[in-house]
Amino acid sequence: MGATVAAALIFGPARRRLRAVEDAARRLGGGDLTARAPERGGDEVAAVAAAFNSMATDLAARADALATSDRSRRQLLADVSHELTTPMTALRGYLETLRMPELQLDEATRERYLDIMNDETGRLERIIGDLLDLARLEGGGGAFAIADVAVADLFNRVLARHERTSQEAGVSFTTSVEPGADAIIGDRDRLEQALQNLAANALRFAPAGSAIDLSARREEGAVVLTVTDAGPGIPAEHLDHVFDRFYKVEGSRALHARSATNGSGLGLSIVRAIVERHGGEISVASEPGRTVFTLRFATPSAGDEDSASAPDVP
Repeated sequence: MGATVAAALIFGPARRRLRAVEDAARRLGGGDLTARAPERGGDEVAAVAAAFNSMATDLAARADALATSDRSRRQLLADVSHELTTPMTALRGYLETLRMPELQLDEATRERYLDIMNDETGRLERIIGDLLDLARLEGGGGAFAIADVAVADLFNRVLARHERTSQEAGVSFTTSVEPGADAIIGDRDRLEQALQNLAANALRFAPAGSAIDLSARREEGAVVLTVTDAGPGIPAEHLDHVFDRFYKVEGSRALHARSATNGSGLGLSIVRAIVERHGGEISVASEPGRTVFTLRFATPSAGDEDSASAPDVP
């Protein structure tokens, strides 16, 4: 009897804690991701409980990540469907109108309908092309030709590309490259694409008579590029989302946009993907009358210049 009582006193608490671990395991297996086992005791049972809890926490985190990924995938599909449906609906409507035998259209109206259809076709091509481009960038696909890229050359190509549009809008460009910020290591075409997208975005909102500034400076081991416009600004609640796919900024900035230069809604997402593939960072700051997009690219230290001094991109 004494041995029985002693065994109950010695092993009873451990048996109860083992049952608590077993119960937590059953609850976790049943889908309760909050199930945890008590870790008191400081013995082997407590170690088993701690290992179980660590596993349960990891499973819960993975489940949350999968749920978030699934929501993002569903949202992306909905956004893509919406963006593709809009031009497709317009194309179908005008095509059906043109094919109606009982409807007599004058030549000017017919040409106007055909011009609209051509614009919508171009819009479809841009959306599909940008989606493919973004998928390659975010998926790590597409080889980068890494070399020293002159910042002044990038700025000059941006100015040449948007010269006509800026003249029509009454907007000028200014550029400045400070000493030590005259080159970036990266893919010339992709870096230019990022700056072209930012310049096109700035042109949508810059008021007539203002200037868009492209500048480069050296700052704490990095080359920092900025694109600044004097538009109405981005409302604070939208700043954290401007790089999201298809995100639409409502408010004063959207109202002041030039509709003739509307893009696919993926331009800023592509810019972020390009910058991140180069190991850089991008940010935006905005207030009424001033919006600044900042691209920061790390530069190699002096001891690394003789080695492969390119960013870690495939």
